[in-house]
Amino acid sequence: MKLAILLSAAIVALVVALQPATAVDDAPNARVQLIEVEQQTPYLESFAGVTAGTATTSIIRRVAGVTFSSQAYAQFDNHNGDGSRATFPIEVEDGDLYGISAAFVKGPNFGVVQLALDGRPLGEPFDSYAAALGVEPPRPLGTVALAEGKHMLTMTVVGKNTASTDWLGGIDLLVLDSTAAAQPTPTAVATADVGGTVPPTLSLSLGGPVAFEPFVAGVAREYSAATTANVVSTAGDTALTVSDPGRLTNGAFQLAQPLRVELGRTAWSAPVSNESVPIAFKQAIGANEPLRTGRYSKTLTFTLSTTNP
Repeated sequence: MKLAILLSAAIVALVVALQPATAVDDAPNARVQLIEVEQQTPYLESFAGVTAGTATTSIIRRVAGVTFSSQAYAQFDNHNGDGSRATFPIEVEDGDLYGISAAFVKGPNFGVVQLALDGRPLGEPFDSYAAALGVEPPRPLGTVALAEGKHMLTMTVVGKNTASTDWLGGIDLLVLDSTAAAQPTPTAVATADVGGTVPPTLSLSLGGPVAFEPFVAGVAREYSAATTANVVSTAGDTALTVSDPGRLTNGAFQLAQPLRVELGRTAWSAPVSNESVPIAFKQAIGANEPLRTGRYSKTLTFTLSTTNP
């Protein structure tokens, strides 16, 4: 007898040792929850309407029928397109990412309904009209992440089929199925450093020689001429300056009044590329000023500089 007991114990120990690992190695269990909507305690937001001279108010009914889950469904007994809605508190047993589907009731006097969960629309509006009363197979409405605890399922009648005779809405069953949830597409991510280097650049070019109209002796007049400067700079700041214009000279002779130079812009606080800067030159000559035959001129130096290369 003692030998038989020891042998049995050895067989049990061997069977236990050969059992597959669970806990860590096994995939997590799928979560499925079936919610009988008619068994929930609803909140009703109803608006009085008038049909054929009689005031009507929407209500929620529990309607029995052997073709429905648990042999009953929740009917939103609504008779107006006035925005009335019914809200059913539902209790989610386990937090998860769920694919949600609903079994809608259809009939000859049913309207177009829109479901929402916690204020977020579920799927598209569903036309509940049918020639005979019946229930649709659960219709997928999308994927929603739900925390454990209470949530609010709302049904709103948003319209009706032209063939329907009323604005009723009906729902039999709400299905939460974690295996039906749309899963994120797997992705692989890699990074690459892409760049280019800008060498320090200060570039200044002028539009060409500047020539006034011929100076006329014995006539008081201010003469004008113009050119442009093209500015390119990669520096943080840039300044454009011109040397002292002084006076135009012709050999040993010089004009009585100094040359004036006006720059259209003199400073930048950011990089600039190919900006055209107008430059104006002005020279006044008096009526009694003696002028010598020949060309009066002066070489000016324009400088582009920076303190923040």
